[in-house]
Amino acid sequence: MFWQQLVNGVMLGVTYAMVALAFNLVVGAMDKLNFALGETSMVAAMVAVVIIDARTLPFFVGLLVAVVVGAAVAVLTYVLCFRLVDNRYFTAPILASLGLGLVMSSAITRIWGSDHRRVPAVFKGVRIELGPVTITGAQLVILGIAAVLAVAMYVVLERTIWGTAIRGVSDDPATAALLGVPVQRIVVLTFALSGVLAGCAGLLSGLSFHTVSPFDGFNTTLVALMIIVVGGVGSIAGGVVGALVIGIVQILSVAYLSATQRDLIVYALVGAVVLLRPQGLFGTNAGVMERV
Repeated sequence: MFWQQLVNGVMLGVTYAMVALAFNLVVGAMDKLNFALGETSMVAAMVAVVIIDARTLPFFVGLLVAVVVGAAVAVLTYVLCFRLVDNRYFTAPILASLGLGLVMSSAITRIWGSDHRRVPAVFKGVRIELGPVTITGAQLVILGIAAVLAVAMYVVLERTIWGTAIRGVSDDPATAALLGVPVQRIVVLTFALSGVLAGCAGLLSGLSFHTVSPFDGFNTTLVALMIIVVGGVGSIAGGVVGALVIGIVQILSVAYLSATQRDLIVYALVGAVVLLRPQGLFGTNAGVMERV
């Protein structure tokens, strides 16, 4: 049973990792946290599921819809909460994104109601047994898409001119602008990439739990914040490790203790990291962390 629950925890952590990576992309580009990212993930998943149900479309078409909607909502968030808000006040864009998230959650509830929406199963009859561990078709899809996204993000960030520009803006936007880098366009691109990751994470998380809800956004944001606290703000590797740790701890807590103690154990873990290593496992004391 332990190995099966460990695999389940890894699968949950994979979906968390995509949201954490999206958070860290925005932190790297603007040194600010986008508190509407959880709602971005929720909106993309809800729209995708509604379209799948209405048109009886395949899951992978819905995934494409989630990617497009996530990118569009993330760019809209940038324009409304970061571009148009006075940046002289550090907390203003952050609070604006938090308010926009609440507006999105309320709007989705008014449009489609507060009921959970069922995510259609994928590869129902596929099951791979490796000793005591059974991997379902849905888990294979989650792992496969996450792997493709990870490789794609690596190629974009490390092997393309746009990725070089993103890393340059992340390191020093003023110097990048002096060198001719279109900083605003790069920031918009970074937000769009974060929306792609968030949209995929929302639908894949729904595939894992079989449903999506208009109230998933805040919980996604909260989990992502705990992940980047554990892994380190702005650290890509830290986001992945932190997501896997949180996912495994949650699943093992439910399996061996109780669902009511799951959050308590995760909060205790985050508190211990804050006390013993405030910058996170892979982070440094710079930028946002100095203000957290």
